[in-house]
Amino acid sequence: MNKRLVMHLWGMIILIFGGCMVLPLLMTILNDENRMAEFGIPVLISITIGLVLTRGINPYKGRLGLREGMLVISGGFLFVCILGMLPFWLAGFPLIDALFESVSGFTTTGASVLGDLSNLHQALLLWRSLTQWLGGLGIIMIFITMVPQVGREALQLFTGELHGESAERLLPRITETMKLLVYLYSGFTCVVTLLFFAAGMNFFEAINHAMAIVSTGGFSIYNDGLRHFHNNTINLLALIFMFIAGGNHVLYFKSYREGLFRLFKDTEFRAYVVLIGVFGLLITIDLYSHDFYSLSSSIFNSFFQTISMSSTSGFAMDNYDAWPDFSKYCLFLLMFVGGCSGSTVGGIKMSRMVILLKLTGQELKRTIHPRMVTTITMAGRIVPTQLISGITRFFFIYITIFFFSATLLALVGDLSMFSAAGIAAACLASVGAAFETVATIAGYTELTNGAKIVAMITMLLGRLEIVTLLVMLHHDFWKKE
Repeated sequence: MNKRLVMHLWGMIILIFGGCMVLPLLMTILNDENRMAEFGIPVLISITIGLVLTRGINPYKGRLGLREGMLVISGGFLFVCILGMLPFWLAGFPLIDALFESVSGFTTTGASVLGDLSNLHQALLLWRSLTQWLGGLGIIMIFITMVPQVGREALQLFTGELHGESAERLLPRITETMKLLVYLYSGFTCVVTLLFFAAGMNFFEAINHAMAIVSTGGFSIYNDGLRHFHNNTINLLALIFMFIAGGNHVLYFKSYREGLFRLFKDTEFRAYVVLIGVFGLLITIDLYSHDFYSLSSSIFNSFFQTISMSSTSGFAMDNYDAWPDFSKYCLFLLMFVGGCSGSTVGGIKMSRMVILLKLTGQELKRTIHPRMVTTITMAGRIVPTQLISGITRFFFIYITIFFFSATLLALVGDLSMFSAAGIAAACLASVGAAFETVATIAGYTELTNGAKIVAMITMLLGRLEIVTLLVMLHHDFWKKE
């Protein structure tokens, strides 16, 4: 294993991370707040560690293999989560709560343990939003752009879950591709910010909520989230952009170049639209038949919450925990599915679900016609057998981790099984909000420290696609050859 290269790349990630933390530091200076130490100390620590790991000058050149790539991703994520907690800890929050908030942000889960957000100063609120924005795409994308020597092995790490459009490189070089994705991500954030500003938010509100929407993180700067504004235009914009954020970013670029028809030629995107349409309609019928809302309100609330859960954003327009059991069960199922590959959402992903459904249909046909030779296709391409096997293994591990996490949460958190299952599903899929105790993203304040630790581990497993972390527990991973 090329340890020097791994440490060099960790150093680059930490240096970039420290540079991003300068933004809230500047805000404390401009606002004349006596809180410079909360960000000044973490910036100095990050820059120092980054320079030490990169050996200061003459960065080490080398070839990034699969094991090194997994170690860089997992270690880099853990490093930024630990360093990212320092501003919360220095602001006076307990160590476990500070680490929880950081992990929740960088994994784009959006669960919060900080209590009343009105007690937080603007720089700390901005840092919360930045953690989810960076966790959504920024850290990984910037890391790739800084390492042009990564090569094809690293591309496999970031497109291993993808099929069809997502597996194609948009430009000849991977570095240029990843730079383009960073530009698209940043541009998307700017557009949402401007529209929120035009709809009635001030600039600080607009930029923070734009980062939450684009990253599908869900952090708000207000305790009641988007409901704080009582603005139907803002709610509608949030619904539209949560839906867009749950789609495949690579597919969007290809559709921009080739026309919107490209979107609906993609199997995964069509399945994403159908999923939202079916579940939104079912919940609308359930809400209206139980006289919860008028017909128009039932439609809006059901589709808003359906898109919020499917995109793993976790925003809410009303107390959905008071909805009928059937509606809550539908939302619970949506947590597992998530959105499209090539996006910042968590969950199993639509591409995997489509392939699993096709595989089930194929096996039923094979039962009737044992000698039939069939293939599974996505976006007009045959899906390799090895990839199908990987998806089935991932699905089994995902469900196993869910049950194990739910059991631990119920044991150490003194929670009902439904509440524990909701938290496990929400943390594994990076949704944040769940049911009962945590029907809002701020509900995690009430959890015990043991439950918070289990939730943090579940968030990290879900964000890093489970196998990336688990494989490092195998002794073969650390062998020289």
